[in-house]
Amino acid sequence: MTNIDWKEVETLNKMFSNFTEEFLAKKPCQVKPDELINWIEDNKKILIVDIKTPKEVMLVGFTHTDSIHIPMHTLFEKDNLEKLANSDYEKIVLVCRSGHRSLIATAFLKRIGFENVFSLEGGIIELVQHIRP
Repeated sequence: MTNIDWKEVETLNKMFSNFTEEFLAKKPCQVKPDELINWIEDNKKILIVDIKTPKEVMLVGFTHTDSIHIPMHTLFEKDNLEKLANSDYEKIVLVCRSGHRSLIATAFLKRIGFENVFSLEGGIIELVQHIRP
C-alpha cells in the first residue's frame, strides 16, 4: 500500500490547478530558441541557467559568458535561490536537454515569486537547430 502525504498533495494540487489548458496554450513560462538568440544578439541582460546533470554538461554545456550550471536537484537550495534572486539580470532562462525539466523548474520558481524566469522551449536540442553561424 502506498503511503500518500496528503498535505503535500494539497500543496501540489493548489499549484498545478493554475495550469489549465488555456494557461498552457499561452506558454507563459517559455521562450523559443530564436527569441533567446535574439535577446543575446541584442545584448539583453540574460542569465542562462543550465540545470542538466553534471554528466550531461560534460557532453554538452554552455560557454556563453552569462551562463551558470546549477543541476536541477540543487536548484532549490537556499544559496542557489539567493544567487538567482539577487542577480541583476533582466531575464533568467533555464535550460535542460529537451525543455521538460526546465519547464517544471520554471513553474516552481514562478510559484515562489520569480517573475523574470523562463524555460527554453525544446531545450538544448531545439536551440542547436537554431544556432546561426
